[in-house]
This record gives sequence, structure tokens and C-alpha cells, in this order.
Amino acid sequence: MQRVAIISGGTRGLGLAISDRLARAELTPAMLYHQDHAAAEAALERIRVHAPSAMALPCDLADPDSVSEVVGEISQALGAAEVLVNNAFQSTGVPKKVHELEPALWNEGLAVNLGGAFLLTRCVLPSMLAAEYGRLVFVGSLAARGEPGRSVYSVAKNGLVGLMKTLAKEYAQHGITSNMVSPGFMDAGAFLRLDEQIRERAAKSVPMKRLGTAEEVAEAVAYFAGRDSGYTTGQILGVDGGA
Repeated sequence: MQRVAIISGGTRGLGLAISDRLARAELTPAMLYHQDHAAAEAALERIRVHAPSAMALPCDLADPDSVSEVVGEISQALGAAEVLVNNAFQSTGVPKKVHELEPALWNEGLAVNLGGAFLLTRCVLPSMLAAEYGRLVFVGSLAARGEPGRSVYSVAKNGLVGLMKTLAKEYAQHGITSNMVSPGFMDAGAFLRLDEQIRERAAKSVPMKRLGTAEEVAEAVAYFAGRDSGYTTGQILGVDGGA
């Protein structure tokens, strides 16, 4: 019987590295994505080297029906998920201070970046409870400390901390753990689209004087997703070079 892991935002950047690492750990990734079908196809080609049954499925994380349907499709095709990695995020575009931020953009950002994790977690919990086993892993961010121009993202990541810790307390007795990996400045994903000078300044601000890699984040996620982490719950592991 194959072991299934759902990874939101699992076809690009950090998510793809996480999917790859879990596939190497003999889990079958079901990678969720929004619109980039080409990236999804490329991700499947890479992941199926280690997990031939891996899937990539489009999903609107802000839509309860879309989330419910995709979890049901995964369960029918592969079996119930024993691991959920809430990794996906949606950028709110150009940085804006709070007084400049349109309410619609605020609501949309929270619906995906926080609400999507709630919806996915809610959908996988019944099967985890039935199995008396589950691994919930959230991908956080240094932005949870507050970041000018990115209030939506910062608030969403703080919300994930609260959700993660609440889940840890609610479901520990059922064999379900809930933890977070919090990356710092990474040489991956959206960070690569920033100006080179900004990336260099960020690297110099880190005590280790370098950027992290997607593989380092994926390794931390793999620990929390694994069966050997059963007595670890409600924890935040910073992969940030000491930032």
C-alpha cells in the first residue's frame, strides 16, 4: 500500500524540492498547483522517477468545493493521505503599505495563504483520525515577524502558526502531529525574482553569510513528515542560517 503525501504548491520552487524529497522517502506525492500546467508536467516527469504514481492536480485553494473535490480525487486514485504539506502561497503583487492596500486584495491573499491551509487540513483530518496517524507540516516564513509592504503575507504566516499549534494540541492523542518549517532567505522560488543587489544584501544579513537552498528546507520537512518524528508536535524549525 502506497503512502500518500499531499503538497500544496508542490510543482515549483520549495514545493517541488519538498515533493522530490518525499518521493525519495518512498512517499507518493500528490502535488497541487493553481494554473501553471507546464510546470506541473515538468514536475511530474521529475517526481515519477522515484514515485511512478505521483499526481499533479489543479486546485483553487480559496474554493472549499475545489479543495474537497481534489482531496477526494487523490484519495480515490492513491489512497488517503498520511502527510499534508501546506506550502502554497499567492503573492499580492507590488508591496503596499496597509493604507494603500485594497480590501479585496487583503481578502484574496488571506483566502489562499491562510484559508487554503485550513480547508486542506480540514479535508484530510477525517482519514487521519480513522487511521490514528497523520503528519501535518506547514511552511512558514521570516515574514511572520512583520515585513513592510507585505502585511497580508505576514498576517497569513502568523495565522498558520496559530493553526499549526492548535492542531498539535487538538490531535496529538490521535497520533497526528502538526509542525512548521520556517525558511529564511532562500536561493529558490519567488526570492530569485528579486533584484540581484537585494538578494546579495539579504545574504550578507544572515549570520551564515549565504542563502539557504530548497533542498535544506525539504530535508526539514521530510523529518516532520516521517514516522520517526512521532513525539515532536507543535514545533517551529527555522531553516534560516540564524537570521
